[in-house]
Amino acid sequence: MHFAILKIALLIIAPFFLVSLSSARIGGQLWAFQTGDAIFSSPTIDNAGNLYFGSIDGKVYSIDKDGSERWSVQTGDWVESSAALSPDESTIYIGSWDNNLYALATADGTVQWSFETDSLVFSSPAVSNSGEIYFGGTDGFLYALSPAGELLWDVFIEGELDSSVVIGPSGNLYLASSTGTVFSIDRSTGAEIWTFEVPTENGALGREAKITSSCMLDGKGALYFGSNNFFVYALDSDNGSFLWEYETGGVIDASPTLSIDGNVLISSQDGFLYSLGTNGNLVWRTSIGANYFTSAVVDEVGRIYASSFIDNTLSYLNLVSPDGTVLQQIGFAGIIDSSVALGSDGALYFGNNDGKLYAYSNGARLSNSVWPKFRGGQAGRGNLEGYVPPVANKERLFNIALRGVPLSGEEVIIAGFSVVGSGEKNLLIRAVGPGLLNQGVPNFLEDPSVSFFGQGSQFGGNDDWGQSTYAGILLKEMARVGAFALDEGSTDSVDIVSLASGVYTAIVANEGGQSGIVLVEVYNADADDTEVSLANVSMRGRVGTGSEVLIAGFVIEGNLPKKILIRAIGKGLVAQGVKNVVSDPTLSLYRGFNVIDLNDDWDVQPEKKQLASLMSSAGAFDLTEGSGDSAFFLWLEPGLYTAIVAGKNDKTGVALIEIYDLTGF
Repeated sequence: MHFAILKIALLIIAPFFLVSLSSARIGGQLWAFQTGDAIFSSPTIDNAGNLYFGSIDGKVYSIDKDGSERWSVQTGDWVESSAALSPDESTIYIGSWDNNLYALATADGTVQWSFETDSLVFSSPAVSNSGEIYFGGTDGFLYALSPAGELLWDVFIEGELDSSVVIGPSGNLYLASSTGTVFSIDRSTGAEIWTFEVPTENGALGREAKITSSCMLDGKGALYFGSNNFFVYALDSDNGSFLWEYETGGVIDASPTLSIDGNVLISSQDGFLYSLGTNGNLVWRTSIGANYFTSAVVDEVGRIYASSFIDNTLSYLNLVSPDGTVLQQIGFAGIIDSSVALGSDGALYFGNNDGKLYAYSNGARLSNSVWPKFRGGQAGRGNLEGYVPPVANKERLFNIALRGVPLSGEEVIIAGFSVVGSGEKNLLIRAVGPGLLNQGVPNFLEDPSVSFFGQGSQFGGNDDWGQSTYAGILLKEMARVGAFALDEGSTDSVDIVSLASGVYTAIVANEGGQSGIVLVEVYNADADDTEVSLANVSMRGRVGTGSEVLIAGFVIEGNLPKKILIRAIGKGLVAQGVKNVVSDPTLSLYRGFNVIDLNDDWDVQPEKKQLASLMSSAGAFDLTEGSGDSAFFLWLEPGLYTAIVAGKNDKTGVALIEIYDLTGF
């Protein structure tokens, strides 16, 4: 991954900090699109951001991301089914209570074909990688259709098939029946592979074993579903053998999804949202109000969106932290029975039984985890065909960049970082001033120097990289790691260091000339993948105004999300012997141009207790309540991120930004 991409993000993000700073929550309503009746269908989103959904008014709608209608198609009865996109996104497939499954052109809604069953179609179709469509009807039949709408095969399952079909990594089909039986079906022939009947549970006499919940797959061999008998079940998807069960306090109609850390999320009519470990243990449960058919949805930083029903006049859209804390509740007069969808721009969409599809600003996109929402992903295909679980334990802080304005005394820039693991870590470290001119930053520091400290003493440094005895090696290494080029003879500073496990600092100072902006970059310079990595990183410097705020950029490398703690400290530094601190620092985190989290005052948020515990576990020094310092923790998927520390109301002074790896906490 070329770190130059991150460097550019750091330089151009400055105009975007004028956001409301309290904490990252669901924002304001963007628009509401009115249909003719209640909406139970969950929105499906294509790559252009267009939405597709049905209404009880019998129509299938497509609207653009600004809420303008693109087209609508009238069917013969209610449309509760959620749409599934074809692999090329030219067609959506959706069922209706008029007994038909429809294939509609995404461009204009033209009916390409319809397939009639013997009863209404409530469930949502699954679409294979090669375009075949699989769905169940309330007539008890499972149907397989070609992309042209031709019947490939059908098989009578039994009962009503309100549960939607899912396609596993090997291509096998999984679905559940209202009779309380789960089936695995050969996709090519419709032949039964295995069945599992919901058992009669002790203490559950009189409870229906009916299954409305759709199955969910974790991509590692487990299948999950809920039942009207109050239980959540886990099966081995290869052979249908029982793995575990967990009893909730109410009927489960909702379908499970996976949290960003791999736990099973499911709501029950007992009023709780549950997080269950992959061994069936209760991780947490949170009271939100009764839930009927909607599934929890997980965003890219692990936050969870789930609806709940309080009474006939009040429902909530709930925002819940990855640890189960209710962060926000937005009330609605109607029932929300449409699962949330998240657009690629972070907008949030859902339907209500008042007949409106709502759009809210949000900032965070859908998680890239294996099954973060109903039907798996934005396209609604219910398909894991060909999925290979990612290799775990490769996640690490890869490269970091820190931008600020060093002065003198306490107001030099101090970058700190920890190296963990056995062996040595090779790092290329740069302090770039004049080199920023070619990147569009005119007010650069004219002559930065960098010095390295560890174990209480200085062990190296550089002032003017071109005068180094190994300038040729530095030139080649900068190109190899993807750093932007520096002019030969510039007064920028560069060095390569090999570091064993420990804590180190790099101090960037002004060696003469006018003050200005400097970019401190720490690159992974290992030629091969090693077990040695950066763990915790920090930067202390002066927070100015405008473009002179403190900016830290970093890369999460690997295949899976990583739990991170980020802090912006002003007054908390006084106890560490630092003067002239910024009295009220604010902290915002960007991915691209989207703010995905922000905070002003660490102790004024619902997650205060969890945050304090994590700070202690990470070995961070304590922050006092009322200090005005800012902090948050969140899960971050692999990618490029930018954290910005600014003074509230343009206050200035010294601040410390810290990024901690919370792996294991």
